[in-house]
Amino acid sequence: MTRFTRLTVAASISALALAAAACTPAENDADTAADETAAADGGDTTTIIEREVPADPVVVEREVPVPTPPVVVEDRRDGDSTTIRANEDGLEVETTNR
Repeated sequence: MTRFTRLTVAASISALALAAAACTPAENDADTAADETAAADGGDTTTIIEREVPADPVVVEREVPVPTPPVVVEDRRDGDSTTIRANEDGLEVETTNR
């Protein structure tokens, strides 16, 4: 194995270890410690109950498709021509209809 390969493997393993440590949940002992202290003091604990309050319905406005006029494609007539030229400023289109 070359040095570059070893360095890549070491960096990959380090990144995986860091990701695993970051995703591990911490223990939440603060609530249990407070409950134990309150119980030891003979105090009462308060339980908070959360309820979901229904909200008013939200009106969503949607765009209504507007019918477009029909597209009419005319047939080419004899003598019609279209010339396209590329220059420094972009494309130049010249059309002659007879």
